[in-house]
Amino acid sequence: MNPVMFIAGEASGDSHAAAVIRALGGRVPVFGVGGPKMEAAGMELLFDLTEHAVVGFIEVLKNYGKFKGFFEQLLGEVGKRQPSAVVLVDFPGFNLRFAKAVKRRYPQTKVIYYISPQLWAWHASRAEQMERDVDLLLTIFPFEKAWYATRAPRLPVAFVGHPLAEQPPAAGERQAQTILLLPGSREREVAKLWPVMSRVVDLLPGEVKFVAAAVNEPMAQMMRHPRVEVEVGTAREWMQRASLAITASGTATMECAFAGCPMIVVYKVNWLTYLIGRLLIQVKWLAMPNVIAGRSIVPELIQHAARPESVAKLAGELLQDAGARAAMQGALAGVVNSLGGPGASARAAELIWEKIQ
Repeated sequence: MNPVMFIAGEASGDSHAAAVIRALGGRVPVFGVGGPKMEAAGMELLFDLTEHAVVGFIEVLKNYGKFKGFFEQLLGEVGKRQPSAVVLVDFPGFNLRFAKAVKRRYPQTKVIYYISPQLWAWHASRAEQMERDVDLLLTIFPFEKAWYATRAPRLPVAFVGHPLAEQPPAAGERQAQTILLLPGSREREVAKLWPVMSRVVDLLPGEVKFVAAAVNEPMAQMMRHPRVEVEVGTAREWMQRASLAITASGTATMECAFAGCPMIVVYKVNWLTYLIGRLLIQVKWLAMPNVIAGRSIVPELIQHAARPESVAKLAGELLQDAGARAAMQGALAGVVNSLGGPGASARAAELIWEKIQ
């Protein structure tokens, strides 16, 4: 049987793709790009694409030449290895273009997209491209299937559930007066948000304990402060133990939701990126728990609002208000309950397997 190619470009995609690869159980050879978790799951890793993750329109433009080289290299691998399917995991700026190129050059290759690009938030017109270039879309949010049904009716879409539902439920008691800092998984995110979070530490009283979770050692080196314990790879454990998280917008907001961790969402990007985003983004919120709930259940302090003084004031209030934290946890539980139970990775793997038979 011809192999299956996977492409993931961010730490979260590496984790979710790895779970699908494990669920495939070695029934088909797997190669591609992603990160160390996909390699550990049994994929032949051509190179680590997650090391090069960037965020924002301007940042992508600055790295255009590098990503164009990756793009051509991977397209060449499709031609050389003739995979039965290419499984694209999130990472829309790269993967939507790759889907189009594969369908034009190698139309016999199945294109499967796992974790839908958030077109409903920023680029609804691309649904037509998805309909043309994708053979199967596997979504992790239930509302996405209905959204595509009206905008891309010929696109096969299956809701498989959210992969974070597979992590163990929250256990044990939360540590009082403990704040988890999550400044992001990309170097540029950390560079933008850590100065804000570091100043928040300075503004809050000495009895507050701070833990920062880094995705790797280079990121950890960027996150130094005398009052902060910096750990690598323990984010999910601390989401189950902290009183409160101050987190970048992104996958971490859903991870906190599944862990039942109250949170404050902060985000800052290049100003031009922010202005362009304001023109394109079509939803009221950035944090997925708020998007899914259709209301503001976790506070968002974005761009100019993400001032250390504002974040510290809000964090201090939440630490002192157990009722507000409990209400937030209840609302987050409602979001989680709407996303289906465990088994997303196994369901995704079975649908991929059926498609390549």
